[in-house]
Amino acid sequence: MKDKRWFRLLLFLPILVAVAATNYFVDPAGIYHSDSRFMAQALLEGNQVYFDAGNGDERGVKQYLITEMPPETECVTVGPSLVFGIRADTAGTDSYYNLGISGADFYDILAQFGLMEVYGKQYDRVIFCVDSYFFDETLFGTFSRNETLRPYADYMLGILDGKEMKVPEENGFARAKARLSQLFSITYFQSCVSFAGTRGLQAVLERVTAQDSWGIAGEDYQGTYYARDGSLVYALEYQQNTADFVREEAQNYDIEKMFSKNGHISPYCEEMFEKMIQYLQRKGVEVDLYLCPLAPSLWDRIDQEEYYILSELEAFAHDMAGQYGLKITGSYDPYRMQMTDEDFYDSRHVRHELLESFFDFTAQ
Repeated sequence: MKDKRWFRLLLFLPILVAVAATNYFVDPAGIYHSDSRFMAQALLEGNQVYFDAGNGDERGVKQYLITEMPPETECVTVGPSLVFGIRADTAGTDSYYNLGISGADFYDILAQFGLMEVYGKQYDRVIFCVDSYFFDETLFGTFSRNETLRPYADYMLGILDGKEMKVPEENGFARAKARLSQLFSITYFQSCVSFAGTRGLQAVLERVTAQDSWGIAGEDYQGTYYARDGSLVYALEYQQNTADFVREEAQNYDIEKMFSKNGHISPYCEEMFEKMIQYLQRKGVEVDLYLCPLAPSLWDRIDQEEYYILSELEAFAHDMAGQYGLKITGSYDPYRMQMTDEDFYDSRHVRHELLESFFDFTAQ
């Protein structure tokens, strides 16, 4: 009987090997062949760069952008993809870096401040996107994408609490765990197959042989790429989305994935955010708050009596701005901003070319 069970397991072995080999060698997200440091260095040398597969280790790129950027910078932006379009000219300074990453949450942002603290990076101003992923523990409590940089977040939390903290080391175990879990991931395998189907087998083989997961974006490049300041420029095709696309995407948007139904903002996150403001102001850093609106079609779907976290967040942001003299721009309610679906790429992201029309990101 035991022999039969072992035999059945052996039948699945070739499948597991095939999945692991495909995930490792095709690797569209650059998990096993990441060139994050080289991409960051290329940005700092004045280049525009892109992930060959359209996505990759965003957190790694911004980590190395922080560790290798100049010792003194006038302004940085932190937050999720909602801040991708804030560029140097939008912020009103050439001394600027956009540290935004997709789905940036409480620990992501604290890790970035921790990295800047450890590596002695000075900055005069921070544009801080006030978003539910920073304040909703129900959501970010389940996230694991920032495990490798979590020591820097914990370090920053200790600093904010007035503790004597040792300089952290990267969590090698967490990085190995993440790589191993994706090695046998069916979801990642599907992404690999899709990538290979789109690019063609020969292109995939050339990419694997070259071990290159990124490139320099020339002036005629039409895909998604990082601009020289770390901000993101969406692919030309995505920039051409219409209001009809926004409305359709809004109808299919998973609201609870971004906002907890009947959930409140975390008192702990409020406390640490306020400590962060106090810490930055003691260093002479100016803090600007940004509330990014939802597209009207998505806003109309949200029952304010069930998703009151939005009104709580906006009230909290204005309370902090009033108490600490912070500049604040924006609102979650698009109607307050007199915005329409035409002003968005999708139900969450404002068209980058219109940001200056609705928001003021320049210094006070």
